[in-house]
Amino acid sequence: MGSYFNNFLSNRTLFFDLFDRAAKNVVDMATLLVCVVNSNGGDDCAEMVKSVDKLENNGDNITHKIRLNLDKIIFTPLNRNDIHTLASAIDDVADTIKEASDRIYLYNIVDFGPALKEIASFTLKASLEVEKAINLLRTVKKPAQVLEICRHVKNYEQQSDKIYYNAVAGLFANEKDAITFIKYREILLSLETSVNKCKRVSDALNVVLINNM
Repeated sequence: MGSYFNNFLSNRTLFFDLFDRAAKNVVDMATLLVCVVNSNGGDDCAEMVKSVDKLENNGDNITHKIRLNLDKIIFTPLNRNDIHTLASAIDDVADTIKEASDRIYLYNIVDFGPALKEIASFTLKASLEVEKAINLLRTVKKPAQVLEICRHVKNYEQQSDKIYYNAVAGLFANEKDAITFIKYREILLSLETSVNKCKRVSDALNVVLINNM
């Protein structure tokens, strides 16, 4: 009986540990992304982009472990569908951060305007809020605290949307070179999507609270 109980506790801790690692990994990626958009290109930018790629691979491995254990473990600390949805949502944030940093490097961007820097900053801010909420999951006794964090993420997403649309409007009005226009619009879209994906994580957390708390 004692062994069974210990295994149950171990399995319960396992998923929360993996979620914490996944959230921390996204924060590390978002931190590097902010450094990338403030690097003005060059060798430092290339090294940071490589680091982002490595972290994204690390995130994929964490997501794989979550799904693998979800298939093996009978009793899970949260609703099984919620675990899968939350893991996928966190992984999507990592994917879009990698996409943004890769595009910056591949398109050889060295002139980073305010919009790129501001949206990258919101990606980091939203990622930090997501990490806070994820860390609270295992011992959450006050769902209102997690819900308040989710509201912060929504606010960041709304602000980044405004910056994105204004920046794209500025490109249409002022950028005459078609290739440059496409480059900046695609990077802006990747950055803005990364904040949107953080909002998706917060949506998944809301569902977790409803189904499990």
